[in-house]
Parts: sequence; C-alpha cells; structure tokens
Amino acid sequence: MILRRSAAGGLQTIHMKEKINLKGLWIEDLEKLLGDLGEKKYKANQLALWMYDKRATDFNQMTDLSKTLREKLSSIAYIDGIKLLKTQTSSLDFSEKFLFKLIDGEKIETVLMWEKNRATICVSTQVGCPLGCTFCATGKMGFKRNLTTGEIVDQIMALKDRKITHVVLMGMGEPLLNYDNTIKALKIMNSELGLSLAANKITLSTAGIQDMIKKLADQALKPKLAISLNAPTDEKRSQLMPINKKHPLKALLEAVKYYTSKKKGRITFEYVLIKDFNDSQKDALELSKIVQGIPCKINLIPYNSAPDLPFEKPSKEKIIAFRDYLYPRCPTVTLRQSKGEDIQAACGQLSASTKP
Repeated sequence: MILRRSAAGGLQTIHMKEKINLKGLWIEDLEKLLGDLGEKKYKANQLALWMYDKRATDFNQMTDLSKTLREKLSSIAYIDGIKLLKTQTSSLDFSEKFLFKLIDGEKIETVLMWEKNRATICVSTQVGCPLGCTFCATGKMGFKRNLTTGEIVDQIMALKDRKITHVVLMGMGEPLLNYDNTIKALKIMNSELGLSLAANKITLSTAGIQDMIKKLADQALKPKLAISLNAPTDEKRSQLMPINKKHPLKALLEAVKYYTSKKKGRITFEYVLIKDFNDSQKDALELSKIVQGIPCKINLIPYNSAPDLPFEKPSKEKIIAFRDYLYPRCPTVTLRQSKGEDIQAACGQLSASTKP
C-alpha cells in the first residue's frame, strides 16, 4: 500500500488494487496527480505526450521522466485500454467493424471506413443508447452505461496502424448525454499532446439535445456538428425518435442556429430515407422549409436494414427523386453511400453482437 494526500489535505491509504488507470486523464487531471505526488505540474505535458502521442503503456518507456517519478507512478497507476475481440471486413467496400471488450465485460462496436486517402473512424460514446430510436439497432439494445473518456479515445488508439484521418462520433450512443467525457475526449483528440486531429476533421453526431448543443457551442473547441433529423415534422419525427417529444423541432433548430452563429460555419442534417414514411415529395418540400436560414447541408442516407426492425429502404428511383426535388431548394444535398452494410456496420446497424 501507499499513502497519498486526500482532497481535504490529509493522507489516505491506497491499496494496490485501487491503482488509477491514467488512460483518459487529461492535462488538468495529470497536473493534480503530479501535484499530489510532490512533482512539478509541467511534467503533465510530458506524461500526456507519452500516453497519447507515443502510445506508451509502460512507465519505464517514459525516458525523459526521472526514475523516481516513474517509480511513483508505477506504485499508484497503470495505463490500460479496451480489448479487441473481433474484426470483420466488408466484402463490398473493405470497411472494417471492430468489437471491443471493456474492463467490466461490456462490449461496443467501432467502424473504420475507407475512401481514397481518407480513413474515417466511427466512434461509440455509450454502451447501447437510451434514446430508443425505432429504426436503429443500437436503440433496441437499451442503455447500459456511458463510456469513460479513456474508452472513447482508446477506440482510435487501438487502431493506430490504420493511420486515421477523420473521426465521427456516430457510433453507439448519444454523445451529448455523455457530455463531460465526450468533451475531454475531443480535447485529447485535438491536442498536439494527444492525437493531433484538427477540429475540422472531427464530427459529433447528435439526435438533438438542444441545451447541450448550446453548451457545446460555447466551448472553445467546436467540432463539426451533425444532427440526426430524419423527418420534417414533429409528428413523424416523434414516431421515429421518441426524444423529439422532449426536444421538438422548433427548439432543436433554434439551438442549431445558435451553434452555427458561434462556429461561423455550416452543420449537417442527417436524413435517413425510409420507404413510404419520409420519402415523398411533400416530405422533401417540408424539409427544405424548416432548414431555411440555417447554413447547412442535407446528407441523405437510404435506410440500412437491421434484424427485427420493420422498415425498408426506398427504391433507387424514389431516392433519386427525393434528392433531385430537395436540391436546389436546399443549398447542398448529398446522397451517402453507406459502407459496411453486409457486416452490419452501416448507420443504425451497430449492436455489439458477438454473432458471426
């Protein structure tokens, strides 16, 4: 056992089994830790650089830290991450899906998508999801818990050999319902002491928590923002996304306008096209009306089927007709070609299944 100073100033006993996992701690956390050890706070930068940039997992690798400090750190802390259980590769587009096991045995999925020289990782922020969107396999799982900052960041670090260029927080869960851990993870991703990813290479996708969108807008670090919209009216959106009953379109769109005014850039509205539900010309017209005045692009996503969900993808002709009617009524409209659909890795398909 060792002694460390408590928040109240007294000494408390720390047993070896209570060692701290440093993965996920950031500068302010590391400064406090070092201060408690009687060390200079500036060494937090060196420690962060070793953990996140150089991917060190052993304190003995940190050769520019004194032997005494390394011994202190070894006595109270360790560096550990999530464990890769399974990898699947799409035969259609070479997208990869990774099943990770967390320290408590829970499982999450992460997806890597390739496009020319671009490698985009789709990161999870929760085990399951509490929102219960009716078209989403993750929503059907229910909610288990939030991921720690370390578990969010480690999905990227575990795939260091893939030379990731872009990050999207669009995997399992709602990032803005795990706000503090997500923000800290964004800081680690963005910093030169961390993963050195530019803010414009990071996109956060949300179902639309207006208070948290405004809070995010007031942060110094502002990632690209994607809103899962999926219907142009409250009536239809509430059928797909129960969260709309608490966070209706009017309030959501006001929050989005606030975000764009702070970021001085456009956001993306994600719109999943579902056969005979939200894919009509009337839907396209109503969609074009509600986004007027918001710097944005509309990203159309043909529905990706998932086991035991009752929806279908519209015909190719219906999808093209919807797109062509929407543009030029909206300034920018794109049609996303989903990746990894054959391995259940596309939008709305993640469920952390261990089945082949």
